[in-house]
Amino acid sequence: MRVVVFGASGVQGAHQVPVLARAGHNVVAVSRNPKPLEVGGQKIETASVDFSDEDAILRVLQGADVIFLNLPSTSFNPAEPIIAATKAIAQAAKQNGVGMIIFNTSMPVPDVAQDIKAQDDRREMRRLLRESGVPVISIQPVVYLDNLLEGWALPPIRDRNTIVYCHKPTLEVSWICHHDVAQLMVAAMERPELAGRNFAVGGPETVRLEQLAEKLSRAWGRKLDYECQTVLDFCDKISMTMKGRGLETERIVSQMFKAYTYYNEAGDLPFKIDMGPIVKELPVNLTPIEEWAKMRIPPGW
Repeated sequence: MRVVVFGASGVQGAHQVPVLARAGHNVVAVSRNPKPLEVGGQKIETASVDFSDEDAILRVLQGADVIFLNLPSTSFNPAEPIIAATKAIAQAAKQNGVGMIIFNTSMPVPDVAQDIKAQDDRREMRRLLRESGVPVISIQPVVYLDNLLEGWALPPIRDRNTIVYCHKPTLEVSWICHHDVAQLMVAAMERPELAGRNFAVGGPETVRLEQLAEKLSRAWGRKLDYECQTVLDFCDKISMTMKGRGLETERIVSQMFKAYTYYNEAGDLPFKIDMGPIVKELPVNLTPIEEWAKMRIPPGW
């Protein structure tokens, strides 16, 4: 199948392209500034598309069978252009006769709205996609293992051998890696009868932060400590990193406080996923935490 991957240069789309290519699909990697791509010696078709360019979106979807849709976060970016792009992609998909959209929400999207804007924006994007009439399957990951090696989580691991994360000590989390999200998206694409479904997905193990540190210590061959960061401390540090960057700091931090309070305290346990029933419908081999870690050494070690 010809699969167009939006957001192919991002960390999530970059995992989806090789998984699709190795499965024998004809991949079009779409980003604003694409670079040459190869998978196993095979050149990957790339396309430069700005989300605000509706004509370019329409062109890139000519002949497409499936869309893998990864969109920027509205936690740190203005929501309106991203929502408008979602609508343009949906309309272009309908016009071009695209058979399926696999939407990676990149975050939990609970059935009951929590007045958390990033979640509400994802819910609105999902609605616009389905309103187009194109079949949609929504893949909704919890926390990414890969986040540990990026952004604010990496320095304490690299410099202090300590995992610092905004999870309370008793919080159980079904950490998932980008590769497994890609695998689940491919499995969903191959099962059109699942159109209309929303799948909250996690990894094969559910652990507390203490247990995560133990597993990573074994995989990386060094003792890791852990710190369960409070929501308030997390938001204070996020606020400090945003100074001078021209962002709406107060609004963003307020939303982050609300979101992480929900993740830690919600009765519906949004980070705890029983993947048993899901892999029966989306049959993939999920990656255990230690297996993932053995393939991903923290940068700087």
